[in-house]
Amino acid sequence: MARRRLFTVSFINLFVFDVLYQLVAYMTNSIVSVYALSFGASYAVAGVLAGLNPGSSFASRPFIGAVADLFSKKTLLVASAALFFLATLGCSAFESSLMLGLCRVVQGVSFALRSACVASITTVIVPAEQLGKGMGWMGMSSVASSAFGPMVAERIGILFGYQNSFVAASALLLVALLLAVALKRPPKPDVGRKKTWAEIGKSIHLKGFIYKPALPYCLIGGLSAAPIGVAMPLIIVAAEDRGIADPTLFFAFYACVALLGRPIFGRASDSVDLKKIALPLLAADLAAVVILMFMSNTAMVCLAGALLGLGQGALFSVLQAQSVRDVDQASVGKAANTYYIGPDLNLCISPIIGSALLGAFGVTAMFGYAAIAVLLGIVLACMYDI
Repeated sequence: MARRRLFTVSFINLFVFDVLYQLVAYMTNSIVSVYALSFGASYAVAGVLAGLNPGSSFASRPFIGAVADLFSKKTLLVASAALFFLATLGCSAFESSLMLGLCRVVQGVSFALRSACVASITTVIVPAEQLGKGMGWMGMSSVASSAFGPMVAERIGILFGYQNSFVAASALLLVALLLAVALKRPPKPDVGRKKTWAEIGKSIHLKGFIYKPALPYCLIGGLSAAPIGVAMPLIIVAAEDRGIADPTLFFAFYACVALLGRPIFGRASDSVDLKKIALPLLAADLAAVVILMFMSNTAMVCLAGALLGLGQGALFSVLQAQSVRDVDQASVGKAANTYYIGPDLNLCISPIIGSALLGAFGVTAMFGYAAIAVLLGIVLACMYDI
């Protein structure tokens, strides 16, 4: 039997959509702390604003997990792009912590929708025997975006003001919205009789939200992502504290290495025991955050970015693919949402803890917290039969 192609029109459409969407996510997430500090917010408030996006993603996932498997994934994908567009445009209109916070909440809800939809649609349009490879390529959307998003946002902010960084991001999201509308509607999974809204409401509880087999990947994914959870919103501020130039090169080196690593390790995960892949990647993750603890020049920032791209950058998509591998279509949305609990909680909590530690004890303590999280991830990877 002929092998089905991975790079179909639908796959390319979805991939470009996700590149643009995540480019905007990295643009906004990397400058929101600097933007907040520019109009007088404290370190603590800036950290909360950075964490509101993933925090609201996490808070909204119980509802999204309940409805994601019942409605058209294309409709939900279009809705996610529209919400993110409006919220990002809103960020450009306000110099108020409260209003900026509300926009960040809407962005978070949108991101939760996108995460579930992209993972679910990928499992439908990608051949089953190439799922790891497909997820690896799809994961490259965040890698490519992380290379350019922070640098573009910072450069626009320096030259024209950070409000205009959000305006530029909104323009990119408008293109992503059009791509979502143009996406060929994937086939609906056979989930039997559609539930009523009353039944959906009753299903929104912890047991209905959690897909237990995905929990180990959720926990390890969240802990291993603590370094990027701290670095993404705070590396610019931390570098300024240490007198280090060009801190956004961190993202470029992260992306370049992850760009190579994700497809390779994604393909390997289709045939190699996961633990043999996860433990070396976690070791690279730990090495990166130790370098960040003691960074004193741009070269150290770049090396840390490269190691983190090899470690967390590749591990994220490997764990994501494993969390939905061999899951029946009726539960894929729930499995995908379960996996994202860990990364969401990390991206919510890490900026808050990191900014508090940065203000009280400095850069070493901030990244020391991330090192402890990665060590816990290594312990769990050794304990669990992943």
